[in-house]
Amino acid sequence: MTWSLLPIWLVDLVGAIVMVVLSGLCLHLARDIYHRDPEHPLANYLLWLSGAIFAFSLSRSVGHIVRHILELAGLGSWWKTLEPISGSINSITFVVIASVTLFFHRMQTIMNRMARDRQRIEKTSQELLRLNRDMETIVADRTRTEMALRIAHEVRNPALIIGGLVKRIARTIEECAANQEYFQKVLEEARRLEALVEKFETVRPGQQLHFSPQELNGLVEETLEIVQPEADDKGLVLLLDRSPASLAFQGNQHLIKMAILHVLRNAIEACRRGDTIQVATDFAPRGIMVRIKDNGPGIPGEVLEHVFEPFYSTKKGETGLGLSHVKQIIEEHLGNVEIASRPEEGTEVVITLPTHLGELEVQTGDTADAPG
Repeated sequence: MTWSLLPIWLVDLVGAIVMVVLSGLCLHLARDIYHRDPEHPLANYLLWLSGAIFAFSLSRSVGHIVRHILELAGLGSWWKTLEPISGSINSITFVVIASVTLFFHRMQTIMNRMARDRQRIEKTSQELLRLNRDMETIVADRTRTEMALRIAHEVRNPALIIGGLVKRIARTIEECAANQEYFQKVLEEARRLEALVEKFETVRPGQQLHFSPQELNGLVEETLEIVQPEADDKGLVLLLDRSPASLAFQGNQHLIKMAILHVLRNAIEACRRGDTIQVATDFAPRGIMVRIKDNGPGIPGEVLEHVFEPFYSTKKGETGLGLSHVKQIIEEHLGNVEIASRPEEGTEVVITLPTHLGELEVQTGDTADAPG
């Protein structure tokens, strides 16, 4: 009877071998797909599922082959001892297949939710970028407006004084018609100056100045090229210690160059022939920075306390708007300016800018002054 079942056993044996071969090919194909994109969730699922199916087919096929061999050899009792072990292995492979399927089904649900969240985040980011551009426009417009108003405030006083004095002189001097003609021309120019001041006071920014990605090293080099002839004429040495890394930030190119240019010209005016002005760019603990240091005569302590105040200047005939504008420009970029000086030892100005708007707090208090 055992030999009469041989055809059935052969079919079972061949079927078991075919199952192992096919599941092995599926596993091999799943591995190829996985190696092309190891992070793809579907590729991971196919690899785990194919591995579990291959383990099941191998366990089942080996069990059938061993059973048939033992029965043909008249050792069927041995199979009764091994059958629970083979069945347990098959059951374990079923559990693995079900677990893998349920696990990756859950992971797919989570990844779909993450994709939806990512779309919402991208939409929110685009909205934030739009709001950031609006904020940049407001900041730039406010900077230009405040600068114009400060200039108008300083120019109005001498314009009014000139006009008033000329009117008094014109009333007291009647020597000749030529004098009257000259005074009338001076009065006309004074009125034009007053009209110009009124335009400053009613200024409304017509051109929007947007902040955009900038690179600090390039801006500093361009600014140094502008002041190099001035330094050469005075016999000064300009040195640049350029950061090897790119120093990117968000800002307005014209305003930042204006701020750096004014600090450099202040240093050139203060230094004596043979002095050195060192300019360095680098990363700062909270962004990027440019350091301008000279070995000139320095700034007295009583002057250092007021250098950032509008309309304060020790130069005769100067309005004193320079360093206050530098401070305003940098603070509008959410950066800060620090100045340290000691008489006969030189002055150091450090301008710090955030790499992205919002990284630095706006410095609304007094700038910390420390002796150099």
